[in-house]
Amino acid sequence: MYGVVHTYLERETKLDIAANFSDPDLAGLIPDDAHVTTATEQLRSEYFDTVDTDLRAAGMTLRHRTGTTDVGWHLKVPRKVGREELRAEDAPELPEELGRLVRGVTRGAELRPVAVLTTQRRVRRIHDAEGGLLAEIADDDVSATTLGEPARVLSWREIEIELGSGKDALLYDLAAAYQDAGAFAAASWSKLDRALGRRDPETVPGALGPVLNYLRKNHRRLLAGDVALRSGQADAVHQTRVAARRIRSTLRTFGELFDADSTAHLDEELRWYAARLGDVRDRQVLRKRYSGQLDGLSDDLVLGPVRARIDAELGGEQAEGWEALVAALDSDRYLTLLEELAAFVTDPPPGNKADKPLKWVTKQQRRAERQVARRLDRAAQTGDADDLHRARKAAKRARYAAELVRPNTEDRSARKAVKRHRRLQDLLGEHQDAHVSQGVLRRLGAKAAKAAGENGFTYGVLYEQERERADAVRREVVGDGVDVPAGGAR
Repeated sequence: MYGVVHTYLERETKLDIAANFSDPDLAGLIPDDAHVTTATEQLRSEYFDTVDTDLRAAGMTLRHRTGTTDVGWHLKVPRKVGREELRAEDAPELPEELGRLVRGVTRGAELRPVAVLTTQRRVRRIHDAEGGLLAEIADDDVSATTLGEPARVLSWREIEIELGSGKDALLYDLAAAYQDAGAFAAASWSKLDRALGRRDPETVPGALGPVLNYLRKNHRRLLAGDVALRSGQADAVHQTRVAARRIRSTLRTFGELFDADSTAHLDEELRWYAARLGDVRDRQVLRKRYSGQLDGLSDDLVLGPVRARIDAELGGEQAEGWEALVAALDSDRYLTLLEELAAFVTDPPPGNKADKPLKWVTKQQRRAERQVARRLDRAAQTGDADDLHRARKAAKRARYAAELVRPNTEDRSARKAVKRHRRLQDLLGEHQDAHVSQGVLRRLGAKAAKAAGENGFTYGVLYEQERERADAVRREVVGDGVDVPAGGAR
């Protein structure tokens, strides 16, 4: 993977402890056939970031570690659950492959040391009967020196419980045991964050606050996806595309808070980037879809090398899309987009309604819901696939708007709206997939019919299944099957 030695998902819990803390007894918490080993380690970690702390703003850390264990360069990237750690071998300078992975986050800015941490670690490792690591409990005495102005020197003691191959329940049980013994929630999510001082987001009043928080959260997801894509993880395409969609949707639904020209420009550039992602994702979806459908057919209905043709045709198109996406990641247009987006979420240009109160956000959310109802009404009248697709896009915007509103109100209607519009979005997405699939199957079937040793029969069977599925979803959506009030949710 571009020279990266190892990648794994880090699942851990951090706890603070007093100087006189005593470890709890682990008896009864670990499997009967497990055993515990102990060790003492000395670690030195030098952390790097840009002048504008771009990595930290994205929830990432980059360090060079020396000492008795865990030596090398480590890049930690947030994921939906836990953090992913990408490691490169030890070297005096930042390895080229790690510099390339963070190019989108730093946008070419120089990385410089920001802090040095030394850790005296006492570690207990829980192993299964075969010697595999179930979990690791590190008792760390940390000394930190920041390298900025002004420099800071501080020290603390903490417990870090990291899960290996063990189940999540083991992590929870170990954390509970340490809390019962006197440990408490850590002051910060990482050692670096604690050393530099917590940087709580600025509280922005009125409607702008929750909208900006939502944009910033999805900007971080977009950057995490950027790193994953640069490391060759094709499964990151979907979540990265969703992050781009959420940002675009928010700029459209709540765009009056911001300068109109700026939001229109960002929307157009994000649409371009999402299209590059879509060229890969759409083929991923179709290949998985056809594989499942072929699994459900009896052998006598699968005539000729159907799977091979699907994999060759769609797999080739997916590879072409991936190649274009990789090229886009290093293009001036994309890096300029990231620069503009970072500036926007840091200090957004105000629009003519930037001073609106918080309740305006809920008003816009309900307006988005009414748009769903109107488009569903239109689709019910016409039965047209394009109208159903427009209703789907409206349902996405309404869902994302409700996601934004939900943490900022005690009204449970936003939570219900998220569920309702997610279900509608899924249904309409199934219709759109079945509709698009019919065209693809016609194309594949026509090619197969002209090829020696092949015929179009099975593609016709799949086509008919897709047509029936699209019709079934259409009947469900425009009938009484979806709970969307005619006037929009209140």
